[in-house]
Amino acid sequence: MFFNLFFRRKKKKIQEKIKSKFDINNWMDLTKEERLEIDSKEKDEKMRQKQVLLKSIREEYIKIKKIK
Repeated sequence: MFFNLFFRRKKKKIQEKIKSKFDINNWMDLTKEERLEIDSKEKDEKMRQKQVLLKSIREEYIKIKKIK
């Protein structure tokens, strides 16, 4: 049983590595403009997520301050 779990995990890790290699190859096949566009979209999405997180943290902080 233990060995089955161990080997399954290894398989998943190997598959993830293979996926990442293909992603890198696909990334390199894109033109510079396409890469910049994708990059900017990803950065924008990450910034939105960070802003939402910060907003929720601020709201929680304000709630805690009001309680005290």
